Amino acid sequence: METKPVVRGGRYQLKYRGTECLNCGHPLELSDRYCPNCSQENSTKRLKLADFFDEFFNNVLSWDSRLFKTLYALILRPGRITLDYVTGKRKRYTNPFRFLLSLAIVYFLLLNLTGNFSDFDRYGRGNVSFEMPNLTDTPVNFTVNGENISSTEAVKVLDSLQLKEQIEASQRRKDSLIEADPAGYYAEIRGEGWLSRADFFMRLIEKDTLYVYSEVVDKYGLPAERGDRNAFGLAQSFDRMSRRPGTFLSEVIAKLPFATFFFLPIFAVFVWLVYIRKKYTYTDNLVFSFHIQSLFFILLIIGFLVDSLIGIEIYWLCILAFSVYLYAAMRKFYKQNHFKTILKFLFLNTVFVILATIAVIVVFIGSAATY
Repeated sequence: METKPVVRGGRYQLKYRGTECLNCGHPLELSDRYCPNCSQENSTKRLKLADFFDEFFNNVLSWDSRLFKTLYALILRPGRITLDYVTGKRKRYTNPFRFLLSLAIVYFLLLNLTGNFSDFDRYGRGNVSFEMPNLTDTPVNFTVNGENISSTEAVKVLDSLQLKEQIEASQRRKDSLIEADPAGYYAEIRGEGWLSRADFFMRLIEKDTLYVYSEVVDKYGLPAERGDRNAFGLAQSFDRMSRRPGTFLSEVIAKLPFATFFFLPIFAVFVWLVYIRKKYTYTDNLVFSFHIQSLFFILLIIGFLVDSLIGIEIYWLCILAFSVYLYAAMRKFYKQNHFKTILKFLFLNTVFVILATIAVIVVFIGSAATY
């Protein structure tokens, strides 16, 4: 039976206790604060709004709550909280999975709400035109195959090749072919990959403002194929992304908390392999990874708040503090000498960066394809 924190007042006073559980009907004594059968509180008092606030401040914000015990152990006792958790002392701490997910959501929510990413929508396709800078105004010298070439000379060479004009002319020819005979152009690229067909559908979307794939099939007499439906959906996603890049970036950031749980279980495999001679199971190493990542998000939140409220960037200090903390936690939890810990510290951090980068790329591509 789960042990719950003691609440001294409110609807848990002795005068409100009953002799029968209101939930399961199990007989109770007046001294029973909780039902031994179903763990529901022994209270006959009707709920009021004040009771909710009273329980919140007693169960969540009290110094003996799981939240504060977890924060205290996590911040001030590197590695100890994981040792306690894997050896069975779990009642005093919050669930590491839920705790990490909550911290990740809080951090990326703060980042999203204050980032003003929607301002980047003004730079979307159709809203602004970009021009190449005039390199002849401020000549720059660089070396190619041992020869010094100025930017002015390079621009003259590029102008002589007329690359920009050739690219624009090629794009105009392709657009004119699509507009003149969409069905004929489609027949030529039908056997090509999704990207070619997605580019074709993007041009039709720009030209005729098409919303669903059936409109393309009906208007241009194209065969209704599943692969083309997917290519059309991809074209729609790329079209919306290019028109509203800021909104797209905001949605990507909102999904990043869940990317954490995409690569952490994989990262725990590497931790398990590195410490395979230790007595810990894969789950024990996963719990260690959750606790370490939770501390990382706590430091990021602190750095973000200091930067936002005071205007002082301390992210570099947070990274340094995390590095020291991680080393201390590895030493405490795995109990190996300095040399082995340093080698594994460097290796695991390299793996972590690689996996985190892959996770972000997967989220970005997945968001772009389904935006």
